Amino acid sequence: MSIVALALVAPALAAAAPDLVTTLTQPSGAYVYASAQWQVKVQNSGNRDASAVTLNIQLPETNTSPQVYVMGTVGSMSSSCSRSGTDINCNLGTLRKGKSSTVSFYMTLPESAGSLDFVATAATTSSESNTTNNVASASASLLNHSPSFSGDTSVNNNHCTGTGLESYFECELFPSSISSHTAVFHDDADQSISFPDYPDYWGTWDVSGTELVFVIESAAGVEAEFVGYGVGSNCWEGITTFPGSSYVSPYEVCF
Repeated sequence: MSIVALALVAPALAAAAPDLVTTLTQPSGAYVYASAQWQVKVQNSGNRDASAVTLNIQLPETNTSPQVYVMGTVGSMSSSCSRSGTDINCNLGTLRKGKSSTVSFYMTLPESAGSLDFVATAATTSSESNTTNNVASASASLLNHSPSFSGDTSVNNNHCTGTGLESYFECELFPSSISSHTAVFHDDADQSISFPDYPDYWGTWDVSGTELVFVIESAAGVEAEFVGYGVGSNCWEGITTFPGSSYVSPYEVCF
């Protein structure tokens, strides 16, 4: 067989190119409002070195307007990374073929009615063989507490009001927007609520595990409905909705 014939039947060699694979790992067993470590690994699975590798990590964002903030508190991070607005950017340099680089950062995340989404994207100045695996994403899975009380209990409801809000954390970004009122959860057969400063309102409450639900009523009918989850030994946070209105009020309910 001639050299030409051998060349025709020989398997084609894959073109030399890097292939970045991004993996995003969230902490296990993290509670709301507890600092926890996230990790992002970038692996070069290709057959060529990747030059000037960068990593962009998009953090969960608030629904505030017009300014948008990180939904949570960013802590320490790997030395190759820095914070920019609602993102973390990392310079990983040259990533040799078959090698990987892992960065980490700490986040304290609040209770949120919406998902807390992270997106990590790796890039290189080298031409890659495959870019579909450069992106990894995850929605935070957080644990809640189970506050409990007995007897008639006075609670303080802190809240702000807006549209599209999903977390009391968003109220705390603007302290002047926060209002408060007192309610009493009665330990009676009806699990009733009274409002010392607003005698024309009443309601009912229920606690099940980590969840607190209550309804506020008046002579006109149901005025507001709250669903929240334990964020500590004596507090819940959640969203109050108003029938027929697009406005919502993130609440912090503490006894």
